[in-house]
Formats: sequence, structure tokens, C-alpha cells
Amino acid sequence: MSVTFSRRSNTTQHNRAELLSSKALPQQKIIAITDKIGFEPNASTVIGSWLKEQYGDNACPVELVQHLNGSSKFQLIILSNTERRCEPSQIFKYIAQCKKNSNIEHVFVWIVEQKLQEMFLLPYVEHMADTVVTFEDRTHLSLLIKKPTGGVTNKYYEFDTLKGSFTIVEVKRSFSTKQSTRAMGVDPPPNPATLGTFKIDLKDEEVVAKNALTLPFEFFKTLPEGGKILYHPDAEDDLDEEDPDDDLLI
Repeated sequence: MSVTFSRRSNTTQHNRAELLSSKALPQQKIIAITDKIGFEPNASTVIGSWLKEQYGDNACPVELVQHLNGSSKFQLIILSNTERRCEPSQIFKYIAQCKKNSNIEHVFVWIVEQKLQEMFLLPYVEHMADTVVTFEDRTHLSLLIKKPTGGVTNKYYEFDTLKGSFTIVEVKRSFSTKQSTRAMGVDPPPNPATLGTFKIDLKDEEVVAKNALTLPFEFFKTLPEGGKILYHPDAEDDLDEEDPDDDLLI
């Protein structure tokens, strides 16, 4: 890989280190990789190393899917490229079909949010995925795994690329990391008036007219006898003058 990182010096951490592929791949078919640090040019190399770790040197190479017509058991979708060729609905349909295809082992969907034309693609694909790997910075990633039993785990790791392998050690998020993650991930609330084609705000004169309007139930509140419920039966209504509950002694 062309991107390298410094090694951890803590011997205890190295003894506890695990391969990222051993956590992210087993029993997981759709694997979303959210890339915040610029690994995308090396996506095929990264995925190839994970497959080699889990399936050995004889593992078939990963197929880069261009037009949603992949046939390999290991497939890679670069989402920012694919959405320029296909409609979002086609992408979602293809991923759903892959989940049901017993001949496909893994589909890796590589996502760089800044390159997407449609922002809703990211949460939608993450929702469909069995595993979500998020490279948050140069040394940390989060790993969300949806288990076949319905359980979900979401853990935070320090990672290293020693000898071309991604090794991970579980760590706790620091307060500063949580704060920076919130600052990067939370957008200002949208203006509801911009979300539709109809007008939901009022002009000043419309507000005055609205406040001056007395609704029927407010009118009846001002009467001495208070509010009333007026019922006007239709011709087809079946009215019974007797009390249907008189046998209940209530």
C-alpha cells in the first residue's frame, strides 16, 4: 500500500492485536467501508489483502463492479463512481440481489462521502450493510457488526498497517475524539421551509388574520351553557332509543 502509518510501541497492545479482516469478514456479506482519510485509490489492494488473510493465497481476486453486473464471488463497488453510471434505486436493488445470491461471498462498498452527489446514499448503504468499517482518522476506526441473530456491536479500535496487514486493538474513545466526531458529523438543522415544494411559513398579514380567526369550538366555549356536541343523523343511520347498556347496571 502506498499509505503507511507509524507502529505502536506498546508491546502489550501488539500481543492483543487482531486482524481487521477476521472481525469484519466472517459471515458478513455486504461490507460498507466509510473512508474519511483517503484510502480509496488503494481500495482494491486493501480488499485483496483482507481476502488473502481470510482465504489464503488461492483466493480469487476482487472484481471491481462498474455497471452493476458483477459475477465474481468477491466484488468491490466504488460508490462515488457507480452513482455516476447508475440510479440510486439500481444500486440499492443490486445490493439487495447480492445479499440473496448464494454464489457471492462478499460485496465491499467503498464510500467517500465528499465525492457523493446524493448524500442519502451513505446512510442507506450503511443500513443495508452487515458490517460497517469507518476509517475515522489516520490511526482509528470504528467497526459496526450486525450479527445474524439480530444483535449489533459497535466498537472503536486503533489500527496499524504493519507489513501490509490491518491490525486492530480495541480502545476507548477519548473525550476530545467524541467532541471532534460530533463537530464533524452533525450538520445544522435544516430549514423546514426548504424541504418541500409548498409554502409553510406565513407573511405578517397572514399571521394577523390567523390570530383573529375564531374557530367553532372556541366560540362555544364563550356560551353560558358551555360546549355542546351536536349530532345530526343521516337518513341511513340506525338509531335505537333504548339504552343498549341498561342491563349492565351502570
